[in-house]
Amino acid sequence: MNDENGQTAPHPPRRARPQDVPGALVDPDEVDFGGLLPRLDHMVGRRVAFRTAVLRLEQPILSITFDDFPGSAEVPGARILEDHGARGTYYPASGLFGLTNNRWTVAGAEAVAALHRRGHEIGLHGHAHRPANRMHPRAFAADLAANRAALRRIVPGLVRENYAYPYGQCGLRQKRHVAGSVRTARSVQPGINAGRVDLDFIKAVEISARGLTEDNLDAWLDRAAAACGWLVLFTHDVAEAPSLYGTTPRVLSRIVGRAVERGFAVLPVAEALDRAGIA
Repeated sequence: MNDENGQTAPHPPRRARPQDVPGALVDPDEVDFGGLLPRLDHMVGRRVAFRTAVLRLEQPILSITFDDFPGSAEVPGARILEDHGARGTYYPASGLFGLTNNRWTVAGAEAVAALHRRGHEIGLHGHAHRPANRMHPRAFAADLAANRAALRRIVPGLVRENYAYPYGQCGLRQKRHVAGSVRTARSVQPGINAGRVDLDFIKAVEISARGLTEDNLDAWLDRAAAACGWLVLFTHDVAEAPSLYGTTPRVLSRIVGRAVERGFAVLPVAEALDRAGIA
């Protein structure tokens, strides 16, 4: 079984699966990514581009994004960005508001509204937070519509939202639906976005002990600067003792500070697209 970064993950225990229980918040380690067919669907989907665009930037761009998102992504996550004069993109899974697993508690509607008021971007992440390739296309479309409706009730006026695939799993038919429904879709495929990019599979690097760390930060910034490209980062919790999927306040602050020092524009996803001239 592969996790959201395509890495080998342990098989979930053979018992009632939490993702099949309505309202349950699934621990990332216990997600059932399915068998061979869903994995093949993802592999095909990630390689088929329905929309592309050429990035033309005058300076490299860094975008910090938060998935789900745990309460610590607002405090201190958002405050670290704000201290540097920057804003981030938050992808809430609206069906998980306020729920807790053994890693974190998901922030609620009030946090979403507060982040929007402070200038952060609110994106889409599905309502039930299930892997797209494990959902029937009609169910996927309904789930995305429910996510959008829930967030627009909290933040009236949201339009042309950006989306992030839960666990990075797309699926060919689900990706086709996304191409006609959102401005862009973010993956968890590591890389720099430069030249011609797939708008429905934006590359992103995880900020975590297994992804981007303080030790390899400069290498990623070097690559983005050399390509005059767009480096999108994602994480989950921000805590002194973070989960496998999160980072510490010190590392997050260091990332943003180093990018600013090196002449990067630190922008939410929507503003990065605007800067690149992508409608």
